[in-house]
Parts: sequence; C-alpha cells; structure tokens
Amino acid sequence: MLHTLKERLQHLVDIGLDYLSLDRETSTLSGGESQRIKMVKHLSSSLVDVMYIFDEPSVGLHPRDVHRLTDLLKN
Repeated sequence: MLHTLKERLQHLVDIGLDYLSLDRETSTLSGGESQRIKMVKHLSSSLVDVMYIFDEPSVGLHPRDVHRLTDLLKN
C-alpha cells in the first residue's frame, strides 16, 4: 500500500502538481488541476486492456507540463 501511495504521489510530481499540499480541499482546485489528478488516478490503476481517450488534456497547460503529460502517458 505504501508503495502504491508513493507511486501516485510521484506521478503528481511528474505531471507538475508538486506545489499542491495534501491538506488542500478539492473544491479549491482549478479545472485543470482536477483533470490532471483524475488522469493520474486512472493511469495508476491496475486495469488492463482498457482504452482511455483524453480529449485535449493539454489545453491550458504550460509547454513544460505538456511534455510532462506526454511522458506520463507514454509510461
């Protein structure tokens, strides 16, 4: 369980959300932050043979974060 938690937290760092604190309420997140957190959740799942369609997940992201997102999707 600890390994899974560390992995998910690392994915949040990888996607550029390392500035978020764990005590921050979800109602204070922007739409983009929320979307990226959901993406990390789904990409960290153990489901196999599943296709996810991300409809323009990079809209509004800084170019640096687009590269991070692309790397996460590839992995």
